[in-house]
Amino acid sequence: MRIDHAYKGVTEDSLILFDGGMCDGPTLQLGEQYLMYTRRLGNGDIASRGCTRSRHVRYADEDLKYLDGLSDAPPFSKIFGRVVVRTDDYYGNGQPLAGAQVEINGTMGTHTTTTDGEGRYAFENLQPETYIVGATFSGFRMMSFAGGNPPAKVEPRGCASVNMIMRRTWEGRIEGRIVRSNGEPAPAGIDLTLIQLEKSEDKNKEESNFLFGSGVSTNELGDYSFREVAPGRYRIVANMYRFPTGDAPYPTIYWPGSRNEAGALVIEVPDAVVAQRYDFKLPPEPKSTRVAGLVIGPDGQPGKGIQVYITALPDNRIALNDENRPETDADGRFSFEALEGYDYRLRVIQRGSRSFHSPDVPFSLKDGQSFITLVCDRPGRFDGDPVDLRRQNR
Repeated sequence: MRIDHAYKGVTEDSLILFDGGMCDGPTLQLGEQYLMYTRRLGNGDIASRGCTRSRHVRYADEDLKYLDGLSDAPPFSKIFGRVVVRTDDYYGNGQPLAGAQVEINGTMGTHTTTTDGEGRYAFENLQPETYIVGATFSGFRMMSFAGGNPPAKVEPRGCASVNMIMRRTWEGRIEGRIVRSNGEPAPAGIDLTLIQLEKSEDKNKEESNFLFGSGVSTNELGDYSFREVAPGRYRIVANMYRFPTGDAPYPTIYWPGSRNEAGALVIEVPDAVVAQRYDFKLPPEPKSTRVAGLVIGPDGQPGKGIQVYITALPDNRIALNDENRPETDADGRFSFEALEGYDYRLRVIQRGSRSFHSPDVPFSLKDGQSFITLVCDRPGRFDGDPVDLRRQNR
């Protein structure tokens, strides 16, 4: 691409751009002119697309007017965006929310404004810094998947776009208590998830939608509570993504005690109901055994500092966090807590400069095993299959 004018970061007369196929971007045609927003990657390559405003010059009048005026503009910044409300709670298209109050907070103070009839807002002549952006509207609250209001960092003569989604603050609540098989309160930290049922394209069927941001956990008394639940049809599931451990050795359970969603009862939440109560009773806790193992590296020697991936069947849950995923010691040995009633699959996946894999090794306490050996082989390609497998019972 020949460069006719560079606004920032480029001194060359021409550049070679690569198309990584990620995100949107203009389809580059020979002999056409484009306004490109891009950057150099860590290896120096420059992408032709990447979720930016890159576009053909025939659609870039507004951008070019702004960029051409930067050199004479005062060193102030701008934050702008749009506030929408979801008409059907978490899913669906957002509708503009007029009259919402938008507030930005920075070290120099607080600024407020209201959205127009299209839900748009703007703050101009701002000092360059990082602002925290939020919106409020009676009967609604912001949806946030990151645990807080979004930040907006603006450079001198720069701008930032922050769009926000609001949802109605419903009065519905689903709560209850989980108890052990002996009637005592369940331990704190049991995860529960709310699943919403909606009509599918086939009007005679319903489809399940996992509600992001709606998960809760039990407290020290085994109590849980879903708040601000919109009217609709739901199912509750406990331990949906939790790897079974000695502290929480329970499988996935749908209320009131089904191992699959089809056997769970549907909870109706109408407009008039404020709270409904549903209690779980957990199955008996299975016995656990500490199982030892050994990892042999591609060089035939015990592998040090290698993480072992463990999948628990039938729910196919993987020990992903550092607490549950074992790592080999200086002698290549590891151990993990296995529970009766579960089938496990163990393997090694080592990436980077020391890339190697091991095949899956099945394990179950019912087979009488007490020791596992994982033998790794360096694959011929990154996703190649290892070729060696040894299992030992000692």
